[in-house]
Amino acid sequence: MDLVREYVRRYLVAQREADLSLADAADKLKADGHRIIDGGQTSQTTWKYTDWHTGEVIASGDAGMSDDEALDALDPDGTFIHIDNLAPQRARPDNPGIPHSLAGALEDWVDLLTTPDEDIARFVGWPVADVAAAR
Repeated sequence: MDLVREYVRRYLVAQREADLSLADAADKLKADGHRIIDGGQTSQTTWKYTDWHTGEVIASGDAGMSDDEALDALDPDGTFIHIDNLAPQRARPDNPGIPHSLAGALEDWVDLLTTPDEDIARFVGWPVADVAAAR
């Protein structure tokens, strides 16, 4: 059981490091004059884009105008970069010796939105706030 707990801890740390790396890359691009955006299709006929740093809605629409047309009009100089294009690295911690299939199942458990931070915190022996920050 200790190896399983250790793997979950390492996975949480790796996730936190990957998120920090992504945020750092986004901050550097912003400092270079780019606008980091997030969003896309929200249903079959609607779309919405937001500023990744602030959450401000940049544009939204429906079948009347495509999202590509709207982004082209809002970003004629090509300064927008979608957060998905920054290629965040998948959290891959060192494995303390458990089967890879079990590691994948543990990652899925941690990543499930229905898994409470409290359950993970109790399992790994961390404060809930630390688990929440890592997820």
